[in-house]
Amino acid sequence: MGVLTAASELLELSTTLHKLIPPRTGDVDRTLELREQRFRRVLRYANANSPFHRRRLQGRDLETCRIEDLPTLSKPEMMANLDDVFTDRSLRRADLEAFMADHANLGVYFKGKYALCHTSGSQGQPALVVQDKHAIITSFAAQFARGNKIKRRFLPHIGRLVNPARMVIITQRPGFYPSSTFFNYFPRVATPYIKLQRMSVFDPIEEIVQRLNDFQPTFITGYTSSLEYLAREQEAGRLKLREGGKLEQMNSMSEPLPPAVAERIETAFGVHVTNSYSMAECMALSCGCPVCRGSHLNSDLAILEVVDADNRPVPKGTPGSKVLLTNLYNLVQPIIRYEIDDIVTMSESPCPCGNLLPLIESVGGRAKDQLWIEVNGQSRDLPIYVFLAALDNETNLAEHQILQTGVNTFVLRAAAQAGKELSAERLRAYVHQSLASEGIADIIKLDVELVDRILPDKSGKVSRAKNLYGQASDAGQSVSAASSCAIA
Repeated sequence: MGVLTAASELLELSTTLHKLIPPRTGDVDRTLELREQRFRRVLRYANANSPFHRRRLQGRDLETCRIEDLPTLSKPEMMANLDDVFTDRSLRRADLEAFMADHANLGVYFKGKYALCHTSGSQGQPALVVQDKHAIITSFAAQFARGNKIKRRFLPHIGRLVNPARMVIITQRPGFYPSSTFFNYFPRVATPYIKLQRMSVFDPIEEIVQRLNDFQPTFITGYTSSLEYLAREQEAGRLKLREGGKLEQMNSMSEPLPPAVAERIETAFGVHVTNSYSMAECMALSCGCPVCRGSHLNSDLAILEVVDADNRPVPKGTPGSKVLLTNLYNLVQPIIRYEIDDIVTMSESPCPCGNLLPLIESVGGRAKDQLWIEVNGQSRDLPIYVFLAALDNETNLAEHQILQTGVNTFVLRAAAQAGKELSAERLRAYVHQSLASEGIADIIKLDVELVDRILPDKSGKVSRAKNLYGQASDAGQSVSAASSCAIA
């Protein structure tokens, strides 16, 4: 990175971070004004530069139309028209897929300016998401301006250079999945002020404990199940983060945070656990509250409509049937009223922490049975994302389901998109590669079943992961399983 480029990036990061400090009482009207301005800008830009959105917006007054009067957008519809969705007319789906097929490109900007990722596929078909550097910086700035109890800023001052924050990320090994992508593109100009270490949930626990004890992080971000596993190590006295006195906050992502689990983690470490709700299509959607259990909706960066099955808004305090997402900061791939099958409940009351942004009280709708494996006589949580990271490579996939049928025994059921074909051998190879990268391919037996469709359960939804064998404790294993996955 050249000196001028680095200086420009640092200036943008610092300026954006300052602008995203949580609004005070007198700033609420300004936040609403910003949302309206950005909404109109997205509509105008999409209409001018995206053939797909131009067709959808035809005949509407983009300066006065209500968001409720605009058409909704499904993931299959977006993917089927992806080349026409992009506002950069040089972007092509085939080129993006070829770029992501090479893991040497992790953290590399496509064409020098675009960050790429797959959605997790937790609701069926994966999607491709493209963001420019401004969108990536916005996501980082929102998280660090609004998601931390400790007043940290990325402004270049001598105190941060002498005593930088120390952050640990515990997920899968790096890939193009959303939670990895966020850190793949970690701004290099921020590295003097934050020291970052990445660990895999499949690293030997002894290695994780040793590295954490040596590093003594101030912040830890990871799956809920991995944070609970660390709490067990802290309780057993092998992990010594509380004794080190450096840890200030933990953040749960990609899985739900049940109150009992949060209390156990907080009791073990003596710090608060935040809970974030976001997705690849809008990584700056919300920031976990540093005081309570909910998430603060970044309503100046996104519009989240909580609706019933017929797209009618539901009252605050009432769970919706789905949400409609509009991203207000990604102009490269406009996301306007995008349908996501999450059951979200918005709080009727302001957050007790004093933050004036809307409070997301709870998120459901992606609950899955907990999957687990046995390694050297002990059970380990098996995040579904180790399968999703593999399935993201198969763009002909429409639906999938992971079944646990025994100890270390799983079945992948897969259905192709209309007019497309799937290969069981290719799917098995993708999953084997993902498992091998985590060092567990040799202990897992996987069967692949190609089906016409996957039927929903009684709730009308398709469960992406089902444990047909039983939880680890039920099967007489030595370590109890953690809570099921939810938020991606």
